[in-house]
Amino acid sequence: MPQSKEQIAAYQKEYNKKNKEQIAAYHKEYYETNKEQLTAYKKEYRKNNKEQIAAYRKEYYETNKEQIAAYRKEYNKKNKEQIAAYDKEYYETNKEQRNAYNKRWSGNNKEYISAQHREKKYGISPEDYDTMLKEQDNKCKICLVSFTTLKPQNIHVDHCHTTKQVRGLLCNLCNTGLGFFKDNTETLTNAIIYLEHTHRNKNETRTN
Repeated sequence: MPQSKEQIAAYQKEYNKKNKEQIAAYHKEYYETNKEQLTAYKKEYRKNNKEQIAAYRKEYYETNKEQIAAYRKEYNKKNKEQIAAYDKEYYETNKEQRNAYNKRWSGNNKEYISAQHREKKYGISPEDYDTMLKEQDNKCKICLVSFTTLKPQNIHVDHCHTTKQVRGLLCNLCNTGLGFFKDNTETLTNAIIYLEHTHRNKNETRTN
């Protein structure tokens, strides 16, 4: 019989190799016989060791980040069709639950979604956005309405569609208005002249 740790480890390795099928059958039978107790034990263990488990997983991921990424990439590549089929079946089976969850998550994370959209589309970080709000005194740059009266999704990043340069933050109405006028300053000037003329005629009519 082996005496040292190395000998014991080598013996166990060799034993497991020779008896792989019997060991697998034993574990399977043991699990089926004690399924409820094992499930209850795992649930209780996770409940009582939540922080330690999270810390271990985080440390393990950080230590093995590259290997994990390489393994996932290789696995996804080899099992592309099976993964696609599973995802499709899972989505069809859980469509209502998924839609309800997505709707609930979107409703609870509107500011986060807006921040992600701004960073992806305009390259504006949350810090940049806060700076812009302060510089504009938390108001629309055109109509000066306070952004505190608006929902986050009704505050828009205005940018030049030609140069893609960000110009400022606007309320939904002003942003839509510029869009309708296609950023054409001549058209906007004509609109101002038209409104001034209309107001002037209206005031003159009242006076007379």
